[in-house]
Amino acid sequence: MSQTGTAKKAMRTKEEEKATKKETTTKKELIRVNDVGELVEYCKTLLGRKPFEGAAIDFHPKKPSFIFIPTEVSVTKVPTEGLLDYLQKKGVQRVLIDALNKKRVPILLQLCEAGIEVYVLRRPIQIERMRRELRNHKIEVPKSDRFDAVLLAFTSPKKWMKVDSRSLKAWEAMVERGNAETSFRVEQQRCDANNSEGPKEGEKDEELRRIHEMIRAKLEEVQRLLEEVQKLEARLFVRTVQMLYPEVDFDKDFEEFGIKDDDIAKAYYCEAFLEALNCDSVAGYLMKSGIGVTGSPPAKQRKKPFIHDGALNRALVQLTLKVHHLDPYGDEDRKKVKPKARKLAKKIWKKTRKMMKIKKSVDGGRVGEALGPAPLEKRGFNGRHPCPLGRASCESRSTTHIIRLRAPHTRPTEDHHKYVLTHPFSPLILTSSPRLWAPYLQTSKTLHTQSIPAQGVGAEEHRFLQEAQEP
Repeated sequence: MSQTGTAKKAMRTKEEEKATKKETTTKKELIRVNDVGELVEYCKTLLGRKPFEGAAIDFHPKKPSFIFIPTEVSVTKVPTEGLLDYLQKKGVQRVLIDALNKKRVPILLQLCEAGIEVYVLRRPIQIERMRRELRNHKIEVPKSDRFDAVLLAFTSPKKWMKVDSRSLKAWEAMVERGNAETSFRVEQQRCDANNSEGPKEGEKDEELRRIHEMIRAKLEEVQRLLEEVQKLEARLFVRTVQMLYPEVDFDKDFEEFGIKDDDIAKAYYCEAFLEALNCDSVAGYLMKSGIGVTGSPPAKQRKKPFIHDGALNRALVQLTLKVHHLDPYGDEDRKKVKPKARKLAKKIWKKTRKMMKIKKSVDGGRVGEALGPAPLEKRGFNGRHPCPLGRASCESRSTTHIIRLRAPHTRPTEDHHKYVLTHPFSPLILTSSPRLWAPYLQTSKTLHTQSIPAQGVGAEEHRFLQEAQEP
């Protein structure tokens, strides 16, 4: 037994020596970045990405900001008070920041009011992932603010989110409401944990018992005050969102979901609504919320860590419990929470799309059917008649797909294809079943007979139409 133990110990020491040798060799092989221009060149050549067209800003709550402008290939340390003047002096029209910070919201509002487009990185972890990608290419990027600003400029555009003044104000109110809710939940959990059943050891003494009762009364009062603050913050948040988005009838939505008398539920709905505005698809919204699309495995069964918005997940789940009056501790109701939350999330996302269509139609843009059907020229028909019953247009069909009734007597002329496509009855001729186009022949007795050639495919089609009109 001792020999086998010593042998295993010797094998472990050899493996550890090999591992240490590999680590030392890899550390020696890594190239450490010491210059901003060198890091920019590595990001362009090794990662194959283009920098952000504007200024990348690495924000800090207490320290000055680090600004990277790709055209100048330099990082500048600028105080927060002089950020707007510096950007206007450089002629910057777009900025990208690493994360939203409540203390920096006034500065961002100033940038938006000055006409500068503001983009936010959705996941700050992307900067660390880029550092890992460069490390795979044997490039080591030190952790510093100026290098983080450079890596921020080379993040993927899919991870950016454009914000404006009203979205920033709504986000600030949402953070305040979330902080009030967290304070109330923490105090409630602490009170529940401290209120154990049965008398405590020190309560036999009258003085100790009186002190414990006073503490318990004060904590209950604090809990009651925090609950009131939570409701007031929820009411303030809902009112702020209603003022910032007047084109949305939130009162109608509250009445539809049966939550018009519950301020907390209204706040959950507004939070879910605001988060849905930044998602281009309903599947992306479901994945962001952590609920997932139908048939997706739960988070515990996934191979990779399931990154989602925990606050959004809680808002949708709590809203589902309030709308459908479910008991989260019941076995039967617990199984209904996720499917019903998924349906509720889909409804909320569809309402945001309707709001965006209405807003764009008011601004003068055409979205869907907000302004009615578009003209034929704008739909790509160029004066040609669309094919009925949702079929492809005549322009998209090649000449080989045209159903020939009989072989033409003469060789088609050069303008044959143009004539067939501009023929007033070309959609009817291209349909496969006569019962679909026969009723139209009753109402169109007069055709453009003068423009029909005496010979060729046009003459054959014209004779066929005349035979079909005869009883």
